[in-house]
Amino acid sequence: MGSFYNLKKRCLQIFSNSGKEANYEFHKWKKQLTIADEIISLGVILLIFLGVFSLDYLMIGIYFLIYPYLFLTARKNAFYHLYVSSIIALIWVVIANRHYQYGALSLTIFGLNAYPLFAWASGLFAVYILYSHWEHKIKSNSFIKKLGFFVVIYWVLLIFVETIAYHVFNVIDIVNLAYAGLPFCDCIHAPHWMQFAYFLMGPIYFTICELLGLENPHHIKKKK
Repeated sequence: MGSFYNLKKRCLQIFSNSGKEANYEFHKWKKQLTIADEIISLGVILLIFLGVFSLDYLMIGIYFLIYPYLFLTARKNAFYHLYVSSIIALIWVVIANRHYQYGALSLTIFGLNAYPLFAWASGLFAVYILYSHWEHKIKSNSFIKKLGFFVVIYWVLLIFVETIAYHVFNVIDIVNLAYAGLPFCDCIHAPHWMQFAYFLMGPIYFTICELLGLENPHHIKKKK
């Protein structure tokens, strides 16, 4: 009952803050962190294009390098966002594991396909970090506005990444190949319930982070 009460209280806090002006200061290294994150992102894209590593090993490497990177950039509070994305990714792959088979990307961990597991964990977190740099543009504590802003970023990146992965890097899920992809990009070849889940996981992730009261790692609350 206590946990349910706390959840109810947190929900009321989120919606009671709707429309209120945001009240925070920026992380003292925000500009440098933005540049560092952009350089790291470009480096990852370059490694993918060069094909230096198999994508499953690359995704595992990226995931585990996130931890020391956040520690070195003084964003330890962002670990919690990464924990949430990891739990969501694990639950998702446990549910949909039999629908994943990528041929060359055959690495499994305890019977779970490693590529989608670490790709989802890292990907959800990466979208949040990108969002967190620009959240101040909303200039409001409204949960609906913040969720809408996050969803726009998430859906655009989801379609872009899935399209590039399928058409450029030939990351093809053999199990779902017979299913039709989305009409406007011919990507995410999967049953309708999986396509729906792909678009829903981002909003679910963001909502959970908000319910848990996880703070933007680039914002510091102003002292009263």
